[in-house]
Amino acid sequence: MTTTQPIKTLFANDIHRRIEEVIKVDQTDEEILSGEINEYVVTDAIRNHYTGIYDAYRETPNKPHEGIAVWVSGFFGSGKSSFAKMLGLSIANRVVAGESAAERFAQRTGDKKLQVLLKAISEKIPTHAVIFDVSTDRGIRSGNQTLTEIMYGLFLQSLGYAKDLDLSELEVGLEEKGELKRFEEEYRRLFNKEWATEKGKVAFALSEASRVLHSLDSATYPMADSWVKAVKNKADITPGKLAERATELMKRRRPGQSLMFVVDEVGQFVARDVQKMLDLQAVVQNLGVKGRGKHWVVVTSQEKLGELVSGLDDKKIELARLMDRFPLQVHLEPSDISEVTSRRVLSKNAAAQASLGKLFDEHRGRLTEHTRLTADIKLPEVTRDSFIDLYPLLPYQIDLIIQVVSGLRTQGGASKHVGGANRTIIKLAQQLLINPAVNLADEQLGALVRLDQVYDLVEGNIGSEVRAKISAIAKELSHPLAQPVAKVICLLQYVKSVHRTAENIAAALHPGVASDSQLAAVKEALRELESSHKVRRGDDGYRIPTPAEDDWERLRNGINPKPGDSHRLYSEVLSSFWQPQPSHTLFETKTFKAGLAIHGREVSDGDMMFQVHLADDGKEFQSLATDLRTRSQQERKNVFWAIALNEAIDRETVELFRSKEMLARKERETKGEDTPGLIAEERVRQRRHNDELRRLVKAACLSGSVYFRGNDRSPGDRAVDVGKSAAEILGHVLPEVFDRFKEAAAKSTDVKKGVDALFTAENLQGLPAVFGSLGLLRDEKGKTVFRVESGPLKEVLDRIDERANYGDTASGRFLTDEFAKEPFGWDFEAVRLLVLSLLRAGKLEATSKGQTLDSVTSVDARDTFSNNNLFRQASFRPKKGIEFEELVKASEAFRDTFGTEVRELNAGAIVHELRKEVARHEDTVASALAQLAANRLPGGAVLEGALGQMKAILRGSEDNALATFNSSHRSIKDAIKRAAEVEQSLTEPRLHDLERARQALATAWPFLRQEADVTDELRAKAAALEDLLARESFYKELPAIEQSTKALEVDYDKRFEEALTARIAAYTKAFDRLVTTPGWGEVDEDQQRRLAGPFERGRTREKERLPIPQLRSERDACDGRLRTAVAELRRIIDGERVVSLNLGSYFGGGIETEEQLDAALDGVREECARLIGAGKKVIVQ
Repeated sequence: MTTTQPIKTLFANDIHRRIEEVIKVDQTDEEILSGEINEYVVTDAIRNHYTGIYDAYRETPNKPHEGIAVWVSGFFGSGKSSFAKMLGLSIANRVVAGESAAERFAQRTGDKKLQVLLKAISEKIPTHAVIFDVSTDRGIRSGNQTLTEIMYGLFLQSLGYAKDLDLSELEVGLEEKGELKRFEEEYRRLFNKEWATEKGKVAFALSEASRVLHSLDSATYPMADSWVKAVKNKADITPGKLAERATELMKRRRPGQSLMFVVDEVGQFVARDVQKMLDLQAVVQNLGVKGRGKHWVVVTSQEKLGELVSGLDDKKIELARLMDRFPLQVHLEPSDISEVTSRRVLSKNAAAQASLGKLFDEHRGRLTEHTRLTADIKLPEVTRDSFIDLYPLLPYQIDLIIQVVSGLRTQGGASKHVGGANRTIIKLAQQLLINPAVNLADEQLGALVRLDQVYDLVEGNIGSEVRAKISAIAKELSHPLAQPVAKVICLLQYVKSVHRTAENIAAALHPGVASDSQLAAVKEALRELESSHKVRRGDDGYRIPTPAEDDWERLRNGINPKPGDSHRLYSEVLSSFWQPQPSHTLFETKTFKAGLAIHGREVSDGDMMFQVHLADDGKEFQSLATDLRTRSQQERKNVFWAIALNEAIDRETVELFRSKEMLARKERETKGEDTPGLIAEERVRQRRHNDELRRLVKAACLSGSVYFRGNDRSPGDRAVDVGKSAAEILGHVLPEVFDRFKEAAAKSTDVKKGVDALFTAENLQGLPAVFGSLGLLRDEKGKTVFRVESGPLKEVLDRIDERANYGDTASGRFLTDEFAKEPFGWDFEAVRLLVLSLLRAGKLEATSKGQTLDSVTSVDARDTFSNNNLFRQASFRPKKGIEFEELVKASEAFRDTFGTEVRELNAGAIVHELRKEVARHEDTVASALAQLAANRLPGGAVLEGALGQMKAILRGSEDNALATFNSSHRSIKDAIKRAAEVEQSLTEPRLHDLERARQALATAWPFLRQEADVTDELRAKAAALEDLLARESFYKELPAIEQSTKALEVDYDKRFEEALTARIAAYTKAFDRLVTTPGWGEVDEDQQRRLAGPFERGRTREKERLPIPQLRSERDACDGRLRTAVAELRRIIDGERVVSLNLGSYFGGGIETEEQLDAALDGVREECARLIGAGKKVIVQ
């Protein structure tokens, strides 16, 4: 819709007329009061509330009762202060600007019944009203002043008495004796001042009154300060006495009138204090009982009475009884404020209503979509009527502004000009139209209020540091929406129910009814703001950083990763893609897993290794891809994967490292007030950067180059998962690497059936189908025999022959490991079946646990082949008769193993000498094996295997002994040599060193690896130590183990010493401060020992080493322990003289105005002076 109609032509009233921003219940300026009554908007709901109260008040003289209290509640800014004020003014019928307040208010309501009721009240029940705001009138003398004291003081003041209890008691007593006039004349004579004007200056008035009394009656008051010393702070007021005095003094100074207290912000004053609530209950009860309908109390609160009492959670407060005391309860609804704002400021003329209705009808869908907010509460919807009534505001903007103003009131350092929201919303609505900073009145029809414009009007109430940040954005950032977005974020921080998302910020900045969405531009501005650290993003959305967050950010930005740090982060991310480990099942029989190595370092073991390398995008990456393609042609068992690192990955890597480093540093430092929150946010930030780095690296992996044997195997365009892509690549290359896998491919269940059958079958004809599918059987002259001359059985037999020819046995472990490699990849179960088949075919001999297995069907054979570990430990050799060549071979093996010659070349002689030598070395090997096991050291499997062969030689037949020795002499020789070296190396000191090494890895290293400043060199030594301790040949590496252990111990000891020294220094300093505290010498030795005990212990080295985190924690706790000890010392010394003054009680309700600040500080000063005068020692807390 195209129009040139300015917004200022839409309104029925003058938009430039004066509207007061702050409403005060105790306002006395008659011009302002007159304006407030004239402009007060009475909605239907508010009219009904007034009618009910007036009706009850009018009936009270006819039917006296005790239910004389009114509870007015409503959310912050609902107009409850205005409601209570108008109630008090109209019932008291004050004369305002020469007119009756009751008549003026009755006319304003336009309601006949109200007019009749108010006229009757004015004529028949003349009322004296005491109207005040308890949040500004509290703490006159003491921050702990009760509501009873405050009400009594202001009641006295309203009747012309002094507000101070001591002075007012004096006036009441003098007046009763008829001597008050004489007192005032003597005061005038002595001081040349009027008592009526000077008695409010309490600090001086007390002393001056004492002098006057001395002058008037020196017999009773012999000294000038006699009276003040006798009575100061002795006057006491209780709810009962308040009610009695109200009756007595009203008869004396306001005869024939009723009394009404109008107390604003009672809910805030009572807060969660049970005693204050009991005080209020007692006041209302006593005024009701003793006044019998002549003394009324009207109070306001943000919470309903039931809600406030339930929050107190105390059995002393009886809700039912309280409800009886407050029979009249008024709750003002949030909807009233929109109506009031509409009628006070935004009321439209007839032409405007038509124009706006047409505008809304044309753009309803677009407007609703682009201005929708998400929130934890239901916000008002934009309807045709509400749009017309509130334009250029939107209905929900009223709710937002209410919460913004509420937040500004409760924040520290808020301007005293921020008043109740009802009044402020009205003023803000006007200022949005006419203030030069916004000036919407001159905009064309269709323009809307934006939340950044509201910021421009209230920024004076926002902290100077935040204002300065937002002000600087316009100069420092280029995006046109950067500053408006920051303004919106700032205000939305006061609106807890609305989420600070990009979508909500865009809705809050929507400029016009017909405008396009601002979302895309807002997201760009947010990215710029966040990257320049002008705003932060947490779980609760975007926000403006605090000074503590700025300091955090400066420290964080000074952290940058070294190449090794970045590599560790890449490794962590890439490793996570291997969870679960990529795999592929070949021929539906065996699952092969993809291993992972990053820059040549193995991260995850597997059947096929994926070699991942990273390089910066561009020429470096192109060069890497070319090199890896070439390598893939040479290293034909590996898959090579080249990944390009772009700027985004580099950026996220830096950010993630900064988050990790900040958390590591801050979690071990002394924590400030803001630190826990910042740590929690940094964890969220870390997760976000970690997720983003994962996303970017995943994209880089999927767009990287993958090579196998020179061929490109890179993921396709549709690939979305690194692990799944690796599994697909694995599926393509496995048949090329394990090209003989199919020869022994069978399902494990079928293989197991085959193994079981071999144990029991009487012949080979009824064996399961797996033997046929693998081609293990053939027909020989009508008989089924094993096919050992070709196929997988021949392959296994050849390997056993090769091993035997080399002078070593082929263990089950050797065979399963050997055939798991390429080009076979055979499954463990399949290899076991093949070996058992050869044993059944009579082609092998087996040794297990020192016993020769002569038959497949024997119990020992079944035990060995049914148990995986026993099968791995068993040894196998070709079954051959003893020929001369075997004797020659045995004699040579004997010489090689034992270093001597056999005497005769016959089986008996050789076996005799062989058994003698084996027996001689058996205990050494067994002893070494036992020592390794006892000390949990590696290498035992090698000795255990050889020991089994040695036992077989000692216990079997001569033939078997020779065959076993010929096939295992190398492993026996190695075991004998290794056993001797182990026995020689593992002395008690060396065993102690090894235990130290294990302890360093188990205790020192887990702590050190978390320290941010641990060097890469130390990390390398820890990794090396872990590797050395796992080696079978560890005993050859003892110097290297000692060196790495020492490096870890030295670093840990250094940090331990620093932590211990810091603790000792802190506790020594604290101890010195404690024993030099005034009064230390006055307490006895037992008390000194008790107080100083923690500090004596803290500055002493313990015999047992404490963990470093505990030392650091104790250091951090030192200051708090010192404060506690000093406070306890003072209590012991001064006893009852020591009095604690809690400042919180003086500032409990918050400070919103300079008047409140002055009153609170005066209260602190006077209370300190009183306590000091009473001989007390004051400790301020």
